[in-house]
Amino acid sequence: MSYLLLLIILSGLLHITGLYVKSTSLKMVFKPITTALIIYLAFLQGGSSFPFYKIMILIGLGLSLAGDIFLMLPRERFVAGLVSFLLAHIFFIVAFTANGGPFWNWIYLAPVLVYFALLSNILLKHTEKMTLPVVIYSLVILFFVWQAAGRYDLQPTVSATYGFYGAVLFVLSDSLLAYNKFVRTLKTAPALVMVLYWAALYFLALSI
Repeated sequence: MSYLLLLIILSGLLHITGLYVKSTSLKMVFKPITTALIIYLAFLQGGSSFPFYKIMILIGLGLSLAGDIFLMLPRERFVAGLVSFLLAHIFFIVAFTANGGPFWNWIYLAPVLVYFALLSNILLKHTEKMTLPVVIYSLVILFFVWQAAGRYDLQPTVSATYGFYGAVLFVLSDSLLAYNKFVRTLKTAPALVMVLYWAALYFLALSI
């Protein structure tokens, strides 16, 4: 699989290069290719003894690819992209909770709530008409990372570990994306958002 990881890294670097040299071709070609390569990696994974989990993760990754495409269209479809990623998180949650969940470990909910309270306090002053979609999305991703943590706590398998890593990285990527869009534009944010995002998808793929 090392060759596939190298292709993922190379494709991702070409997309990021396109962001900073203002190359539409590099941006639009290699963003979906990178995500598609991660989906292919997930498809090749055969270690799961729970096929339903693999199916749910693959659907979630496919919806993430749809979100990628919506967000890079000439007229950015931010709401459509948001809905695609929201649905992706729902399928990831179904995957995490299908075997022994939902997980109601309140110890993990407390730090998650604190993080989202602080982030919401920063974001919601700037979201205006997007406030309701952002709040709904935030609640879903809150539950997503909570369930990943609960699964990791009660079922400390390799799959649960990678799933937890993927959830945390996804939250960090989404947080930075939202801050960069609604609060303050950061020069390094586009590259860092994509690195965190693809790392999240990569670990979710490995969790199969």
